[in-house]
Amino acid sequence: MTDTEKAEYDDVVRMLTMKLEQLAAENARLRSEKSDAHSMLKEMYNDPGVPPALRIKAAGLALPHEVPRLESVPPPLDLVAEPIEPLASVVARQRARADRMLLEDPAFLAVRSFRSDAKGNGQDDDTGS
Repeated sequence: MTDTEKAEYDDVVRMLTMKLEQLAAENARLRSEKSDAHSMLKEMYNDPGVPPALRIKAAGLALPHEVPRLESVPPPLDLVAEPIEPLASVVARQRARADRMLLEDPAFLAVRSFRSDAKGNGQDDDTGS
């Protein structure tokens, strides 16, 4: 082994040792500071040094613990819908009401007399045309 190769190996070993020390320090820091999974996830998605795919996954896993889920709420009023009335019965009921009004209310006297005088097509002759 030449001196150049030995120097290269020493550089690689020194870089690996530094990285190992950094990871050991980070591991110790994480074990001492953060005790729950949510804190770890929060730190991961806030750290720009973490790859984007892991940040997205950490944010997705932390989301249910940070924002409450929307749940259905019972309605505030106890409402009951009116029964559906067929249109034919509504028309018959309204016609009967209008007829009663024409017979009972003096305000409709002129309308009542006009209805009884009206013949055919509204003209004076009986031809209908």
